[in-house]
Parts: sequence; C-alpha cells; structure tokens
Amino acid sequence: MKKPAYDGRSVDRGFWVLFVGGWTVFGGLIVAMETIDNQSPLAGVATIITPTVLATVIAFRRRVLLNPQWSLLKTVGIHLAVGMGYAVASGLGTTGLLLFLGLHDFSEGGIEPRFLPLVFAIYFFMLYTILAGFMMWTESLKRVQESQALLAREAVLRAEAEAKAVRAQFNPHFVFNTLHSLMLLVRADPPAAERAIEDVASLIRYASVLERRNQDVVPLGEELEIARRYVSLESLRLAERMTIDWEIDSELETVPVPPFCIQTLLENAIKHGISPKEDGGSIKIGIRKDSKLLAISVEDDGLGATEEAVRGAEGKGLNLLQRRLTTLFGDDASLTWRTSPGEGFSVLLEVPAS
Repeated sequence: MKKPAYDGRSVDRGFWVLFVGGWTVFGGLIVAMETIDNQSPLAGVATIITPTVLATVIAFRRRVLLNPQWSLLKTVGIHLAVGMGYAVASGLGTTGLLLFLGLHDFSEGGIEPRFLPLVFAIYFFMLYTILAGFMMWTESLKRVQESQALLAREAVLRAEAEAKAVRAQFNPHFVFNTLHSLMLLVRADPPAAERAIEDVASLIRYASVLERRNQDVVPLGEELEIARRYVSLESLRLAERMTIDWEIDSELETVPVPPFCIQTLLENAIKHGISPKEDGGSIKIGIRKDSKLLAISVEDDGLGATEEAVRGAEGKGLNLLQRRLTTLFGDDASLTWRTSPGEGFSVLLEVPAS
C-alpha cells in the first residue's frame, strides 16, 4: 500500500504568492494616490517601505505567533501587542523616511507633523488586522491538511499492522503447524482441540472487528486476551520448549493501547528467539504503570540479535510498531530494546496511561 504524502510547501507557496500579490496591489494604490495628489510617486514608495519590511518579518514568524496550544485570550493579547508594535514602528519609520527624503508636504491636509506618526499608526494597525486574519486563514488551511495527512498515515500504518498480524497468525507455517496440532488433538484430547479452534476463531474475529471499527486503540484487557490466545496456539507446536511468565497489574485493563502491540512483541520473541533455539526458552511479560506511563516489557532468553540486524529490519514488526506509536502519541510513547547474540532480547513499550 502506498503511503500518502503531505507536502506543506504547497500551502506556504500559496501564502507567499498571495502575500506578495496583496502588497503589490496595496503599494500600487498608495503610489497612485500620492501621484493623484500631486506628490512624487517616490512618496508612495517611501510610505510602504517600512510596513512592508516589518510585515515580511512577521509573515516569516507566523507559525510562532499562531501557536494552536495558546488560549484565545492569550492569542488575542499577543496579536494586540504585536499589532500595536507594528503600527507604532511603521508610523514612526514612515514619517521619518518621508521627512528625511523631503518627499511629502505635511502642510496639506491640516495635520501637524507631530501628529502624523499617530495617524499612520492607526492606519497601519488596521492594516495589521488584515494581515493577521490572512495569516490565521492560511495557517488553518495548513494545519487541516497536516491533520488529514496524519490521519491518512495512521490509517496506512494501522492497515499494515493489522495485515501483518493476520499474516503472522495465518502464514503457511503457522497454519500448517496449527492444523497438524489440531489433527492430533482431535483424537488425543478433544476438549483441547475445541479450545484451540476457539482461539483461531477469536484471532480472526478480532482482526475483522478492528477493521470494521477503524480503531486506533483498544483496551489493554482485549489486547491481552488475543495475546494469550496467540501464545496458546504457538504452544501447540512448541509445547515444553516454551514457558511463559505473565506479570500483569489487573487494574490496568482499561488503559488504551495500539491493537496487536503485545502480539507483535510476543511474535518477535517466539519467532526469532525461542523457536530457532534447539532447547527452546522462556518469555517474561510484565505490564505495570510507571508514573503516567503504561510500561509493557517482553523479555526472552532466546538467540538474541545484533543491533544492526534489528535496526535494519525495515518494515518488520518492531519498526512498524515504533512508527505507529509516533503517529498516535508523538513523543509521549517510546519503544526501546536491548539485545546481543546469545543473550536474548528485551523490549520495553511505554504509552500514556491516562
């Protein structure tokens, strides 16, 4: 499946095209008005130099001035302060430039030169309100596109994770081994065979329900139930070669976690650590709450791996899970591991517990 791409530069280009176009039209009108009033066209140019330069600086810093985490009161207050600063600076700069160049006859219009900066300041403050509204509009468009891209990316990652989980549960080797074990159990232990069939059905139903609901997270209790069923089916093949130790705080079953996250960690431990090891091994799963984080640890005493091999497994379970955590929780979640050849594999997943 091709991942959706978002290029925020398209909105930025549109902003600057409209910004430059708007100031060009504004400047043209000022020059035309000054010419009509029998002033030098250069007076119109001098009138717009200072506000244009300051507006360009503000435009470059627009994302800082439009922080979405600010309250409405704080946003309004900051823009009032910036707008007044812009108006005063533009008014003083424009007046000073016109006086210095001798391009304007201040005796006309009945306005004393000492009051002209105030007149300009009022005019430029109104101009800033237009600029601020324009920046808010374009930044809103950009953030909407970013949100849509983020949702689309998460949908792709979720689909990849679900598809991978289904493949892990129903790849040819898994299906063959499970069916072979079921054939033996049907004769030797019918109740055990019935439980195994229920486990397979639950895995299929879980993936199907998640796909229909389009869920990003599920309660930890549901994820644990599926993880236990997955382990139960793998135990049909590995039997005494694999032991599992669960250490779980039962009070955390309602905490939301990404679907298939625990199974991904268990699959990595079983497939790469325990199964290839001749005498098998053990896996320890621990789930606890540390401060405001839910900590899920999976440790095995299997074959282990080199750090380069883990990092280079692009598109594999752990890398895919790490990308999903970043998309869902940003910097509030993490996935770390420790391993070396012959020393087993230890992985820790942390997500917000609130």
